[in-house]
Amino acid sequence: MTSTSETGTTSASPDEIRSDIEATRARLGDDLDELSARVSPGQVAGRTAHDLRERVSSATNAVRPKVAATTDTAAEKARHTADQAKATVRRQLDAHPQVAASAQRAVSTAGSAAGTATQTVQRQLDAHPQVAAKVSQARDTAGGAVGTGRRKAAENPKATGLAAAGAAAATLLFATLRRRRRGRRTAFTANAS
Repeated sequence: MTSTSETGTTSASPDEIRSDIEATRARLGDDLDELSARVSPGQVAGRTAHDLRERVSSATNAVRPKVAATTDTAAEKARHTADQAKATVRRQLDAHPQVAASAQRAVSTAGSAAGTATQTVQRQLDAHPQVAAKVSQARDTAGGAVGTGRRKAAENPKATGLAAAGAAAATLLFATLRRRRRGRRTAFTANAS
């Protein structure tokens, strides 16, 4: 039973104080259990990992459209560059029929030489099986390198387009230089006679 004294203080019976202490202990125990759960390393790590996954997922979703747009733009620019290179080569060949004829003769001669060389190599390989095994091994290795090159080209179409443009420019330069040399030889021969 609680009684109030003349000084205004409340006095409680020992049983009331004990029950009040037990209730406070129970509340403190619950608070400590909840606090322990919040600060336990496993719980903190789990929450941190979850938050990190959410952030990474959010960042990935934000970047994905930008990457797709950049890739599409790069692919389109590579196609455009390759198309321009093809058009330039065609215009140059149309403007210089001698170069086109020389290129056609070179292709024909190269095809003929390649056929003859293939037959000669095959005869030599038939005569030397150990060499044939080494050639086969080298062919497999080269095939792997070509496959890797094709895969990288597919992964980077802009670089492929630029390489094609460079090859076309080199071909045009070679043909132009060859024609100029022939012109100089003709002029030299005419002056010498």
